[in-house]
Amino acid sequence: MKMTVYFDGTFWAALVEWQSKKGYQALNHVFGKEPKTEAINRFITKDLARLMERQERLVQEEPNLMPEPLEPKKVNPKRALREINKAKRKPVLSTKSQLAMQASQELVKKERKKQSKEAKLAEKEHQFQLKQAKRRQKKKGH
Repeated sequence: MKMTVYFDGTFWAALVEWQSKKGYQALNHVFGKEPKTEAINRFITKDLARLMERQERLVQEEPNLMPEPLEPKKVNPKRALREINKAKRKPVLSTKSQLAMQASQELVKKERKKQSKEAKLAEKEHQFQLKQAKRRQKKKGH
């Protein structure tokens, strides 16, 4: 697991990347203003495990949205050193992490839609029951 705290131009955020049984996963957490050490520690100890479990659960439900894990290739040591130096000069976010976050956002969006649809149906059923009770009350003549 790797966590990177960075400033994206507007807010401070944490990018958490990890390899699980389901493949490569990433999530983004926005802190807002510059976080202090205790805020980062609180995020790691309290919120991170819950967010990762949620991500794992969502991926289990919709496995086809996550990108396929890449096979590591053997690389010449000199080339590896050049790539490391090149990576140091690049911005913090990687395309792979952006794809994983986009997929996780799609999963969250699907879950939210499902929950709101269920809530709307429950409310509609509740209103129907109220209307039926009122109708029965009127028939009684009270």
